[in-house]
Amino acid sequence: MTTAPSADFVMERLLQEATREFPGWSFERDHSGWTAVHDEIRLTRPSLAALRALLRVHRAARRR
Repeated sequence: MTTAPSADFVMERLLQEATREFPGWSFERDHSGWTAVHDEIRLTRPSLAALRALLRVHRAARRR
């Protein structure tokens, strides 16, 4: 029988993935959700998944 990983472990892995996917961005969590910071840009969303989706859109828009 296997045990499920702890929520802290899963969140740490997701945070590591986000850091690899978006180099140069730092991620913070507080009572209002997750914030990504890069230079003077700050983006906040209620979940890390929503924040990563927004960063993908932001990255695609900057490439144009």
